[in-house]
Amino acid sequence: MKISVAEQAGFCFGVKRALKLITEYHRQNKKIQTFGPLIHNTPVLNDLAARGIGQVSNPAKIGKGSTLCIRTHGIPRDVEHRLKRRRVPILDATCPLVKKGQKIIERLGRGGGRVLIVGDPDHPEIVAARSYARNVKIVDSLAAARALPRCGEASVVAQTTLNTAFFKEVVAVLMDRCEKLHVFNTVCRATQERQEAVRKLAPRVDAIVVVGSKISSNTKKLVHIAREKNRNTLQIETCADLRDRRTAARLRKFRSIGISAGASTSPQELNNVKKFLQKL
Repeated sequence: MKISVAEQAGFCFGVKRALKLITEYHRQNKKIQTFGPLIHNTPVLNDLAARGIGQVSNPAKIGKGSTLCIRTHGIPRDVEHRLKRRRVPILDATCPLVKKGQKIIERLGRGGGRVLIVGDPDHPEIVAARSYARNVKIVDSLAAARALPRCGEASVVAQTTLNTAFFKEVVAVLMDRCEKLHVFNTVCRATQERQEAVRKLAPRVDAIVVVGSKISSNTKKLVHIAREKNRNTLQIETCADLRDRRTAARLRKFRSIGISAGASTSPQELNNVKKFLQKL
C-alpha cells in the first residue's frame, strides 16, 4: 500500500501561535483559562485540560487570579470591551488573519456601509466578526445570496476557513445583485493551500483519510472537497478511529491512500495516522 500525505496539512500559523502563547504563559506557573475552545480540535483541547488549562463559556465565571485567553476565532467587540472595563487580564490568541478580517469589516462599516460576510452564522469567528459593523448580513448559501434584495453598493468578505470555490460562486451571484461590489478575499492562505493540496491529491489515490475534529470548519471543507474528487473519503479525529475492525478491513483493500489534515490537527496525530496506515 502506498501512503501519500498532502503537501499542506495540519497546524497552520494561527494555531501554532496560539498554542505557543498559552504554553509559554502556563510554563510561568500562571493561571490561565480560555474563553471557549482555543481551537477546534478535541485531542489538543484534552491535552490542554490535562495540563490544567481549562475553558469557560462565560467570562464572568473566570477563576480568581486567572488570565483569560481569547481563542483563535476571536470574540465579539462588545464582550472584549466589557472585559477591559472589568480589568480582566487578557492573553489575546486571536489568529492575526481573523483579526485582519475584523479590522476590514470595522473600516467598511464606518458610515453605515453595507457589509456581507460569507460564512457560517453560528461559527464563533463569524459571531465575533459581525460585531464590528452595524449594517451586516451573513450569507451562508447560494440561495441566501440570490435572495438578497438588489442594492447600489456593498462589500463582501469571507470566513477565513471558507471553501474558496464556494466563495467565488457566491461572489458571482452577488455581483448580479449589487451595482457596485467591493470584494475582499479574506480566506486564510493556509486554508487555501490545504484545500488545493487535497484537491490535487484526492484523484490520484484510491482513498483519502482526512484527520481533524468534527467541530472544525476547515476540516469539514477539506472533507467536502475530497469527496467531490474521491468517493472513498473518510474523516477521523484521531488514529484510534482507524483501529475499528471494519474501517481497517475497508482500508486494506486500497492500493494507495492519501492523508489530509485540518489546520488544527497536530503533526503528531498526522504522523500517528501515517504510521498506522503503513502497517496495514
